[in-house]
Amino acid sequence: MDTLKALQVAQTVLRSGTFSNAARVLGVRAATVSKSMAELERQLGMRLFDRSTRSLAATEECRDLLTRLAPALQQIEDVLSDREAAPHGLVKVSVSGPFARMTLMPGLPAFHDRHPDIVLDLRVENRRVELINEGYDCAIGVAPPPDSTLVARRLARLRPVLCASPAYLQRFGTPTHPRELAAHRCIGLRSEHSGVLREWPMQWGDERYCHRPAGGVQTSDPAAAAAAAEAGCGVVFVGVHHVVDAVVDGRLVWLMPALQTDSFDLVIYYARRELLPPRTRAFVEHVLATVPQAPLLQRCSVMLG
Repeated sequence: MDTLKALQVAQTVLRSGTFSNAARVLGVRAATVSKSMAELERQLGMRLFDRSTRSLAATEECRDLLTRLAPALQQIEDVLSDREAAPHGLVKVSVSGPFARMTLMPGLPAFHDRHPDIVLDLRVENRRVELINEGYDCAIGVAPPPDSTLVARRLARLRPVLCASPAYLQRFGTPTHPRELAAHRCIGLRSEHSGVLREWPMQWGDERYCHRPAGGVQTSDPAAAAAAAEAGCGVVFVGVHHVVDAVVDGRLVWLMPALQTDSFDLVIYYARRELLPPRTRAFVEHVLATVPQAPLLQRCSVMLG
């Protein structure tokens, strides 16, 4: 039994005079109030109310107990009300660099105007974190591994694209079919965790290809790979969000737009709990309302059609 709740019920009974009146105030049945008081009396080892078929009277011990506890019960109610009215505290968030800078940061002033007592600890890192083991409240990034203990909410659907700079294409020609990539300098992207060079899976019509990049530049950072492509180092294959602005500005050319590549989801994920802390819930709701509308993601959507 929840002793605090039972004491609050007892206080309501004392003020209202009967179990029935207290039940109406609390929005429960009179039998529920009566059972709660019987359990509290057993736990405390004292009789709180003298009952008869026609009346109910608080004992002297009950009045003394509730009088002494009244300030503490009121203080607890005030604290809980404050927490409900104004979420506060620290929210620890993992977020990958491009999404932190381009989709999350622009909306933070509005979030802090609404929730001035919430402190965001934003860890900008390009990795999948162990949410619970590392003490994170939530994370923003590509879809996490399947895990029944996590809730993942999609913010955007993205996919990788092929790009190269106009200067590179003028010098080496423009590939128009996946087979032609073998004759080009291709900027390699290594896994940040394993160091393995990632292949480029793609589909052209009914044909499936898996190109292994070879060239003079390899990196573990997609943004660095995109920058290398802008500098004319070769063809790059990275998420559209890394290159969309360079394509719009003409610094990069989108190659083979009809090429089909595997999409991936940008999500916010957090531990599956019946009741999220109010501060975490407030941040998750903010992200769900603002990030999908971020200009960067809108430009990606327009580019991909």
